[in-house]
This record gives sequence, structure tokens and C-alpha cells, in this order.
Amino acid sequence: MASKSFRNIKNIILLLLIVGGAWALSSWAIDPEIITVNGKTVKIIDGDSFKDGTTEFRIYGIDAPEYRQTCKDANGKDWPCGKSARQGLAAVLRNGSFNCEVRARDKYGRTIVSCASGDDDLGARLVEQGHAMSSANFDSVIYGREEAAAEKAQRGIWQGSFEKPSSWRASHPR
Repeated sequence: MASKSFRNIKNIILLLLIVGGAWALSSWAIDPEIITVNGKTVKIIDGDSFKDGTTEFRIYGIDAPEYRQTCKDANGKDWPCGKSARQGLAAVLRNGSFNCEVRARDKYGRTIVSCASGDDDLGARLVEQGHAMSSANFDSVIYGREEAAAEKAQRGIWQGSFEKPSSWRASHPR
């Protein structure tokens, strides 16, 4: 009788371990940064790019910290600005109904897109929130007004010091 109860307890424990393991595996394997753009499921790569299957898209007019990049806060302490930029892009896309238009292709084969939801420009929003810098197009800064507002309010990357994403990439090749 005692051995039958012991076997039932073992089976219950085994079942709980299997269920718990399956939950842990699914939590690890399923990327929470998957959202919909243009009616398609996309995966966020970093603060200024996302992927639809094998096609990689880069948002026009901005440059965000790389995913592994860190910045300094107002107290000089490191903070994961690259991860924050990725989360910022995911949050904005998740809370809006953005449609993207192709502008060009870059030297890496990525599709450069401008995305908007009505009058809400994705690049402008990310720069104003401090998740990205405005990049230059010939002689003009694309989102200069939004960047100045973020810097003045010390939002995101502007709360302390940071290395420009282009400089960080140059010193941290893949």
C-alpha cells in the first residue's frame, strides 16, 4: 500500500516537472518582441530594425544604440540603452497600427522604411522618446526638432552620456 502511494507521489512530481519544464522552455523560446506591422508578424532586432521572415527592415532617419550597447546615466552608471531602445521600438509598434513604405535598400541589403500610423511618424516618436538619434540626410538632420526636445528633457540616451551608435558599431564589429 505504501509503495502504491509512493508511486502516485512520484508520478505527480514527474508530471509537475514536465509541465514546469515545458512552461520554462516556452517562456525562453518564444520571443516576446514579436509584433505586427503592415499586417505581418515581425521580430524586433534592435532599436531601429525589425525582421519579417528573412527580410530585414531598418527605420529611415534614425540610428539607435545597438542591442548590446550600454550608456551612462546622469550618475555615470552603466545602463543597457541598447536593450531599452529595442523595448521602446517594440512598445511603440505594439501600441500602434503602423504601416511602412519602402524608401531604399542599404549596402547590407536591408530594406529602409518609413513607418507611420496616421500622422504619427515612427522615427520621430523614437527620437523624441530618446531611444534613437536622428541621422542626417545630405545636409539636413531628419528629426532635429525631436532630438533637441529629447536632449533638453534628458530622455533616454540623453539622460547621461553615450557613444554614437555608429562609433560603437565601428569599435565593436560583429
